[in-house]
Amino acid sequence: MRKALTLFGAAFALAAGSFLATMLTSPPKTVAGLRGAIDVYSIGLGALQNLPEFEHQYRRHTGMLDMLP
Repeated sequence: MRKALTLFGAAFALAAGSFLATMLTSPPKTVAGLRGAIDVYSIGLGALQNLPEFEHQYRRHTGMLDMLP
């Protein structure tokens, strides 16, 4: 029983040592980030122009967003 436990410990130590050596010498490379970029310029072209100001359309600082007559 003691010999089996010793062999298991040695195998575990060898596996852990191999894993740590691999991680220290050639760690895995992560590939994170966006594949394609968003074209902000085209979004700006599609936006509506000459919209009324918020203050001109709604009451300001009243706690309500009722439309002005």
